[in-house]
Amino acid sequence: MKRTPRAALALLGLTATLALGACGSDDDSDTTSAASGGDAPAASSGPFVSTQAATAFKDVTGLDAFDKVATKAELESRIAQYKQVPSKLLQDEPVSKKAEPGKTIALLVCGVPVCAEFNSAAKEAADAIGWKTERIDLGTSPEEFAQAYDRAIELKPDLVVGSGLSRELFDKQLKTLASMKIPVIEWSSGIKPIDGELYVSTDDPLYEAAGIQAAEFIAADGDMKADVAVFNVPQYTMSTLVAKTLADYLPKMCDGCKASYEEAAATDIGKLGPKVSGYIQQHPDTKYIVCSFGDLCQGVGQALKTAGRSDVKVFTRDPGSTNLQNIASGTEWATSPLPIGQTGWQIIDLAQRIFNGDDTAKTRLAPLQIVDAVPDAKSPLVGAVPDYKEQYKTLWKVAAR
Repeated sequence: MKRTPRAALALLGLTATLALGACGSDDDSDTTSAASGGDAPAASSGPFVSTQAATAFKDVTGLDAFDKVATKAELESRIAQYKQVPSKLLQDEPVSKKAEPGKTIALLVCGVPVCAEFNSAAKEAADAIGWKTERIDLGTSPEEFAQAYDRAIELKPDLVVGSGLSRELFDKQLKTLASMKIPVIEWSSGIKPIDGELYVSTDDPLYEAAGIQAAEFIAADGDMKADVAVFNVPQYTMSTLVAKTLADYLPKMCDGCKASYEEAAATDIGKLGPKVSGYIQQHPDTKYIVCSFGDLCQGVGQALKTAGRSDVKVFTRDPGSTNLQNIASGTEWATSPLPIGQTGWQIIDLAQRIFNGDDTAKTRLAPLQIVDAVPDAKSPLVGAVPDYKEQYKTLWKVAAR
């Protein structure tokens, strides 16, 4: 398969992005808000993040989020762990029974390369257990979104998989599918699950955990004196969770750190370089630029280099292959990737557990790695468990390792 960019747009609700104008969410203003670190906060009775974020971080890393100011020594072992290639899936319980062949899964696929990559991976995983997949193009407008779900209803599949949409865009269709006893999985979406009807994966908790992890990684690299600007397009719900969690947590657990949350417009995607250069001119002490998804930071590293600020490090979440190439060439510093191929298999794992009535809690999360060295920028395994296919097959009782 030709390697397609793993750009975060689809993961962050790209399909909703395409509908911004029709949904009244197409505000391209340059509104900027800041959250800066001040005096060290007093000790608290719980972590410096929400209960959901702290629980997800614990589940993903095995570590507790800080509830007090940290030291670099406390972070060092954690950072070494974050950089390790993950070796195990978080889901380690085999399915209660082997999948029954012959089921049909409707895959609603948006029109960008990353969605095609997810579709291919999900199909490969479904093929491994004898299931059929039906591809349905999702379209680019609210009307087309609804029509795509209408087509899924007409197919009468055993399960429907979608991504990134707000519930109001297909609420009627969700109710119809529920009445037909056809479950729905939404991945990378802020939609709320409904037991027995609507399931979610790679959503809010995972992105909050990623924000905590990135904050600690940056604090340690900055010798606990990191001055950070976090750029985000607020319409994208998943990226916003990363950005705001990082900006909120960093100055609380690192009393020498500062974080400024900067809102960008959708039209800034791939064109943010001049704005970042301007920001650095006004805030020369800034040493780190964070983009909440890779495509937003395209060109930023080169713009900083041209402006004579190669000392400023660029960090992204959900990189595309170009971001990985930028790390290899030195114009970007590090990234927290979400491997799309592995995600396709993760969704099919969730589908099996839904049909079996198994516990699905672990299917909402995935291992997290921070990458600051890229031997092969085109590898589909960056950020993934290298043998995830074999591990999933073992869990599914279709192959021995």
